[in-house]
Amino acid sequence: MLQDDIDSRCLVESITDDIETARLRQQHQATSGLAVEALPTVYRGTVFRSALEASWAATLDSLGLAWEYEPTTVTLPSGVRYIPDFHLPQIGVWLEVKGNGVPRVEKAIEYGQSLACDCPKFACTCRWIGGELVLIGHPPRSWMPDYDEDDHRSNWAKAITARNHGGHPRWTSTRGRAAWLAYCADCHHATWFDSPHCRACKRRLIGAEGLESGNQQIRFHRITGIAAPDNDTPAP
Repeated sequence: MLQDDIDSRCLVESITDDIETARLRQQHQATSGLAVEALPTVYRGTVFRSALEASWAATLDSLGLAWEYEPTTVTLPSGVRYIPDFHLPQIGVWLEVKGNGVPRVEKAIEYGQSLACDCPKFACTCRWIGGELVLIGHPPRSWMPDYDEDDHRSNWAKAITARNHGGHPRWTSTRGRAAWLAYCADCHHATWFDSPHCRACKRRLIGAEGLESGNQQIRFHRITGIAAPDNDTPAP
């Protein structure tokens, strides 16, 4: 009965979000000047500026990562004011979400540079190894059955799965180097790795043995809303 109650609450919450999304979109007036207009989307009672942002929130939830949406306004070293999209306080990560055709990432890059530490490479004393990490989240990479897994089903079955699959999260680091999203084999916590240390438990990992699963196994959860146009087309 407990699981039934949880499922019922989730269904009611989802319907409520969809109704509010439909209301906001009906009132929305295009102002961005972009070829594809981002539309407001409600997820878990939070109003996001786009379906892509709401989808990133749902993906973070699926990973068990606590998030705060636009929690603060910061003043960058250049004097420009900036509101990051997401803060992930458990792992010292900030996430700026950008759709296709939205190249304005200068603020996120400057913020990432301002949070990076100057400690010696092997003697970092910061709370987060290398300082807090700033990532730019993109539309997901489409799921490709022949690439992502050893799938011997028919092409028809693969096409149906690919259409229903949310794809895989896609991002870049403002530090200019690779950052891997994976589960730590020690603490079982999802986090991004751009050093040999887990950002959640701070332990130093030894190669891929310290990871339970990584980028290819983690699924992107898409939130669209009722009768939502495809604002955030996944990158090819």
